[in-house]
Amino acid sequence: MKNLMSLNKRLLVLVISIAFIAMALLSACSSGNNTGTTDADTTGNEAASQPQKELKPINIGYMPDMHGATPLVIADEKGYFEEEGLKPNFIKFLNGPQELQAMAAGDLDVGYIGPGATFLAAQGQAKILMPDSLNTGDMVLTNVNSGIKTGADLKAKTVGVPKGTSGEMVLNLLLKKYNLTPSDVNIMNIDVAGAVAAFTANKVDAVAIWSPYTAEIEKQLGKDNIVVLATNNDFMPEYVFPQSWVANPTVLKKDEDLILRFIRAWNKANDYRIDNLDEAVKLTVDFTQVPEDSLTVQLDTTQWLKSSEIKSKYEDETIYSWYENLEKLFVETEKMKEVVPAKDFVAGDIYLKSFDK
Repeated sequence: MKNLMSLNKRLLVLVISIAFIAMALLSACSSGNNTGTTDADTTGNEAASQPQKELKPINIGYMPDMHGATPLVIADEKGYFEEEGLKPNFIKFLNGPQELQAMAAGDLDVGYIGPGATFLAAQGQAKILMPDSLNTGDMVLTNVNSGIKTGADLKAKTVGVPKGTSGEMVLNLLLKKYNLTPSDVNIMNIDVAGAVAAFTANKVDAVAIWSPYTAEIEKQLGKDNIVVLATNNDFMPEYVFPQSWVANPTVLKKDEDLILRFIRAWNKANDYRIDNLDEAVKLTVDFTQVPEDSLTVQLDTTQWLKSSEIKSKYEDETIYSWYENLEKLFVETEKMKEVVPAKDFVAGDIYLKSFDK
């Protein structure tokens, strides 16, 4: 009996010893991997710790329409800006001269201007990177009850127009057609939204503005109550009206890479816009809150230019002739003293460089 009890005690001691050894082994294994993660966890942490691609900030001026906003909306929505390592900050404007004032203050890196502000670029306030498109949506409008039938009847009348814009450009061409000068009419310098309000309230005899604001006037007054005195089409092909994307000259000089990244993202967005106009309208509506029908009107008042076409027209120097021809008009209207070579303010070489990557 004693022998049996002695055996049981020895077995109990053996079991307890084995248990302590097992616990020690488990502890050692645990301390050998004290991060508390599996191999999969370690891989995930290593991936998370990898530095993210640094995005360069860029301040971009836009206008709320199919030209001055849509490429930006698409580039942001489709990831083209991110692909080029850019973090865009969009700033809204209603006309080109205001954008170039902001650019001169150092608040903008790139922006969009209409044809009428081209003379400011020619004076050195901006470098034109590429035409966005050719515009046919500028109009001089009057009320059917105004008694004004042609441009000749504008003499001594009050015309609301944002100065330095494509609206003023078409107005000047109309006046020239009838041997009038800007001094022969009473020009009220007013922003485009104010021009719409003034015209619909009969505060001015006529307005010189552009689509989609012309569509808003038609919506408010009715098409039958408006007389169209002139559009861009009346002066083509002698003149064409390129709408442009421009760069801050100081930024372009200091950080050409930033501008090249913008152009590459814009090229992708521009071509997508042209190939997907219906989707482009909807994306622009969401971004600008401009009514869809007002934006759709611009599809019929625009000659779109694919990026490959812009490239080709830079290579054969057609684009330079577009801008120099507009300069002649600016000289006639005394906005410029003389025509300067377009290559002084149109950076075609930079645009072509964007295709090198």
